[in-house]
Amino acid sequence: MDVFSQIRPVSLREQVADQIRTAIIEGRLRPGDHIVEAALTEQLGVSRTPVREALILLEREGLVVSAPNRGCFVRSFAEADIDAIFSMRTTLENFAGELIIDRLTQDDYDYMRDSIALQHAAIAERNFKNVRSIDMAFHRHLVQRSQHPLLIRSWTEIVAQIAALLYVRADAGEYDEYRAIRDHELIYDAYARRDLAVLKEHNHQINARVADECKFAVRQMQNNNNRRAVPG
Repeated sequence: MDVFSQIRPVSLREQVADQIRTAIIEGRLRPGDHIVEAALTEQLGVSRTPVREALILLEREGLVVSAPNRGCFVRSFAEADIDAIFSMRTTLENFAGELIIDRLTQDDYDYMRDSIALQHAAIAERNFKNVRSIDMAFHRHLVQRSQHPLLIRSWTEIVAQIAALLYVRADAGEYDEYRAIRDHELIYDAYARRDLAVLKEHNHQINARVADECKFAVRQMQNNNNRRAVPG
């Protein structure tokens, strides 16, 4: 079954990159999967040039890796990678907190509360793809409110890696999606009280816990792959 649908020949590199990125984030392309240029060009209906350009872009984002004479593969995350990603996320989101905690408006507080309500509804509907989309949008809103271009760029560069890891975590087994809601409620309360120290501590604890959950999921996936590789 084809993973991709054909796209219009407009901004081809970005469109191709978006489809591959989405397939990785949603788990339709899994860590270690070989990305075959010929198959992509056929499924997407484009030439090899935008495919190669898109893969270069995705390698910069940390979603794919290239190997000489072997091609491109979906990135597999080591535990050290996960620690680096989530420690950087903590640093960036705490910096955003420093910049915005005293200048959030009622609209921002309303946005956070509405996001939490949307998460509740998505979980009730078991629309877990939407749950994770709302989750990332919650954090993106706060980072973008910083209006700090380098902060926003740095956060955006790691957010696709985080989204891919969250899928791996969810795919490893039953996960309590309400944890993200409780996390967001803690963050909302800290912002509402304008308590930067509490906000930073919540961000540190939340990201450390999520990193541990992702590392556990990666170990499980590696163990499953190893069992499948052993002849029966």
